[in-house]
Amino acid sequence: MYKFFKILIVAIIFLFSHNALIAQEADSTILRPSFELVYTGELQTDFDRSKFVNLLRLRCELPLSKHLSFNVASVSVATSDELPLIGDLQGISSIDAWNIPFALNVAGFTWNINDRHSLFAGIRNMDEDYFCSDGLALFANPSCGGFPAITANYAFPIYPLAAMGIHYAYDSEKLGIQVSYYNGTGSYTFTGSDNVFRFCPKSDGIFALGQVEYRHKGSKYFLGASIHDRDLLWLGGKKIRPCAWIYAEQSLTPSLMLLAGYAHAFDIDEFCKNFCALGAKYTYRNMEFGIFSDYTRMLGVDEWATELTCRISTSKYLSIQPVFHIIKTDKETNCVGMLRFNVSL
Repeated sequence: MYKFFKILIVAIIFLFSHNALIAQEADSTILRPSFELVYTGELQTDFDRSKFVNLLRLRCELPLSKHLSFNVASVSVATSDELPLIGDLQGISSIDAWNIPFALNVAGFTWNINDRHSLFAGIRNMDEDYFCSDGLALFANPSCGGFPAITANYAFPIYPLAAMGIHYAYDSEKLGIQVSYYNGTGSYTFTGSDNVFRFCPKSDGIFALGQVEYRHKGSKYFLGASIHDRDLLWLGGKKIRPCAWIYAEQSLTPSLMLLAGYAHAFDIDEFCKNFCALGAKYTYRNMEFGIFSDYTRMLGVDEWATELTCRISTSKYLSIQPVFHIIKTDKETNCVGMLRFNVSL
């Protein structure tokens, strides 16, 4: 079965390349590549010590035909301190990581079958497709980039890791459907047995997930589920571990949106079994205000985390975002301040 998936990916890439040559001859449209550079800098402090994190994202889309393109994206991280500021469970920043000179997050072919259906094969990061809605994207809390009932249990391809896989998407005005299959262990290196080009489900496990999105009058509703057959520490044996989540962004006015989410891991030996969150986002001119509060329990330890933030877009290229966290982990309460600025070209 695992050899079948290897052959399937090779066949899809070959099919993409073959179709590109045929379509290129028949299509007289001028195809232009697109490039994007995004720099995010972040100053963090617990009012005792501080650290600075830098993230550089590069993205390129090379159209090979009207329906086929090659996509590549990378991340580079430089931090003044690889250790976290506080001993919380979820983390305080969605860009926090160790020092990474260069890592591929995307490298593969996208086949836009028609206006609604697309298929990708190659290296990919889960953050490209899941938990990246407008509401969640405002917040610095890492749990907004993937609920911890999913992300805290498995070493799968989420920032800054990626893995070989296949991703299918259907998109219409009201409905969006996504289904993905990945090598079960993510990586960011290029050599050895722990490299991002591996596709070895027998030893690395499998990670499959899907999500349905419904849109109505400015509101969005998400329902998703995933399965993985390895745990984070590889101590629980190989068995199917399911997880499900539900998330909603309810538009009350053109400027005000309420957020609510819940995730549950069904296996009894999961590191994190439950996560629930409530929040709100308010837009006023070039400013976005947000509050996000969540609860999770990991290995018998309870954590409540609340984030207050405001993102100010000074131009279409630059935004500045102060953030304030209040985090209670077990019986310890910490406050963290952050200042994030983002440059997009």
